[in-house]
Parts: sequence; structure tokens; C-alpha cells
Amino acid sequence: MGAGEAEEPEEPRVGLVLSGGGARGAYEVGVLRYIRERIKRSCDFHVITGSSVGAINGSYLAATADRPRAQTRTLARVWSELDLDQMYRFGWSQVRNLPQVLFGRNLPHTDRIETIGGLVDSTYIEAFVRDRIPWNGMRHNLARGHLHAFACSATELATGTTTVFVQTHGPMPPWPDDPGQRVVHTNITAAHTLASAAIPVLFPAVRVDGHYFVDGSLRQNTPVRPAMRLGASRLLVIGLRHEDADEQAAERSRERTKKIFPNAVFMGGKLLDSLMLDKLEADLGRITRMNQLLEAGQKMYGPDFGQKIAEAIPGRKGRPYLPMEVLLIRPSQNLGEVAHQVIRKSNLRRYSGVMARWLRRTMQGDEMPENDLASYVLFDPDYLKTLMHLGYHDAEARHADIAALFG
Repeated sequence: MGAGEAEEPEEPRVGLVLSGGGARGAYEVGVLRYIRERIKRSCDFHVITGSSVGAINGSYLAATADRPRAQTRTLARVWSELDLDQMYRFGWSQVRNLPQVLFGRNLPHTDRIETIGGLVDSTYIEAFVRDRIPWNGMRHNLARGHLHAFACSATELATGTTTVFVQTHGPMPPWPDDPGQRVVHTNITAAHTLASAAIPVLFPAVRVDGHYFVDGSLRQNTPVRPAMRLGASRLLVIGLRHEDADEQAAERSRERTKKIFPNAVFMGGKLLDSLMLDKLEADLGRITRMNQLLEAGQKMYGPDFGQKIAEAIPGRKGRPYLPMEVLLIRPSQNLGEVAHQVIRKSNLRRYSGVMARWLRRTMQGDEMPENDLASYVLFDPDYLKTLMHLGYHDAEARHADIAALFG
């Protein structure tokens, strides 16, 4: 086995791919909790990849892989304790630094800087990531075989390059050069995860190894390909965008926009949804086409077709192309509508911060009974518990498919 070449696994490796989406990440917790509690067999995730909030959830799962039953109960409890005002604190220090955030500044020459910029005080989320995730557990789980690899994606601020931070116990598998992507084999820390979740302008950029990084979902919201590169042959992908199969609901939305021009909040939320959908669907489309190619090639040229093709491709190092099984679970309801209903019901009376006041203003009128942008930023226990409940029941509806994935 050559240097940097990973050994082929004897059994299929199951990969977990977690998407970015802010507060929508609570839905991922609900899906995972069902798997841990209701699938009556070993449900080990050999490879975990995540971006943005998916990187936070994924880091916790990787660090607690040795105690699978307890991990999702604890994660659900932590999500239920999040507070909207604490998440988006905006005080005099932010007002004072606003010109620097908007127009830039010269950075002092010091190695102690970890974050810079941001419109809100990120102390709350930083404490959550640093203190609630047992970081030493990730290294121990990799060494003991509870986990094969973990990766999280961030966007380098200076170049816009997607950087995939990867931690494995053994050598890195061969990784082909992808345009606009860089791979770093390292010991992943809280800084890497915070960088992956740093929404530009809103949260400060995070310094890692002398460079600044922001949200990984800008270029790679659902890191499917890193999971494949790390040896997963079966994937559970948890998406955070509702696939609206109800044409009548889509038609109702079209009729509303004929009469009322959508405001900037409505359009901003739809833009986020579209960006996430396009990237995920493109990756899944490539997997489908490759599976079709392999199936046709095996019929025409024999069962070793994938091996022969791999040997002819430079940089592949003879690793055979294998069919990839993918199970995608995504919300069965429009999360923008869920957010709208929660805000309407409570009016966020318990909160007094800037974000709560802004969300209340966006709810004026009943013309648009959905708020996609709010569905990303609404770190309110009522909303988060609703999403976890939805994720749990959506996973229940796919029980047989999930069991087969681990079979």
C-alpha cells in the first residue's frame, strides 16, 4: 500500500452528511435521535461530514461516537436550551466596531487574535462549541475504531476557496484535485468548527493557522463528496430544505406573488433555499449518473469494470469505482411556514433583543404565511423543538430505508 493510500474497507462504510442551515439544524437532531432510539441494530457512522451548523452537530457526534445512545438525547437537550437573545447579542461594543466591520481595518500584529469582525457578539455560540463538545473524544474515537474520519468545510475569506478540514487516525486516502477546493489533514478543534459556522458579516471570521475563514455553506452546504472521498460507500444525507411536492401549494404561492410583491426578507429566504437546493441536487445527480454508468459498464464489460476504469485514471491509484447508496431525508413540511406559525403564536414575547424585534416586524400582515429567513435564525426553543419533532417523525416514515442502509 503506497504512502497516503487508504486500505479498502472489508465492509461498507456508512457516512453521515449534515447540511448547513442555522436554526434548521435542530431538524438533524430529530432524525438522528430516531435512528439511535428506534433502529434495532448497530448504527455506526464510520464517516461524518458537516458544514456550518452541520459541522457543529457533526463535531459533537464524532466526539461522542463511543456512546451513541446518550449522544442524541444530550444534543436534543442542549438545542432545547438555546436562547434567541443570547445567540444574537448586539451591544455598545458592536455599535462602536460597526465602522470597522463595514469598512475594514488594519489588524494588529499579534498571534492571539482568533476572531475578527461580526455584527453580533459571538461569545454565546463560541462557549457552546468550546465547552459542550468533548474535543478529546474525537481523537480517542478515531484511535479506537468508533469512527473512521470526520471532516468539516469552511470558506477561506481571502480567496473564497472551500477548505475541507479532515481528521483521521490513519493516513489520508487519495484525494483528487477539485477546482476551488483545498484539503487540510489536521486535528480538528473548536476553531475549525466555529469557522465553518461563521455566517459572514453577522458572525466574526475565525482565524485558523494564520488565515481567516467563514461559513462553509457558501460553497459547500451539504458536503457529500468529502464523505465519498473518505471511504463511505453508503450515505445518509440530511437535507434542511423542504421539497415541495404539492403543486397546489406552489400554485398558491404564485398567486400570492401576483398580487403582492414580496419583501426583501421573503426574497432573501428564497435565495438561501435555492442556493442549498442547487448544490445538493447537483451532487446527488452526479452520484446517480455514476451509478448508472457502473451498472451499464458491468453489464457490457463484466463485474470488474469499476476496477479497470480506476486503473486507467491517473491519481486514482487503482481504487475501484463502486456503486454509492444514498438515502436523503429532508423536511416533509415547509420550514418557513413552521417558523411563521411559531412566531405568530408566541410573538416572541419572552425576548427583547434586536433579532426578536426585527423578526416581529417581518410578520406584519398575513399575505405571506411563510418566513424562510426566520427559519434560519430563529433559535427559539418552541421552534427548535418543533423541528426536532418533525425530524423524528420524518425518520420514522423512512424506517425501512434507514434499517436497510445499516443492514
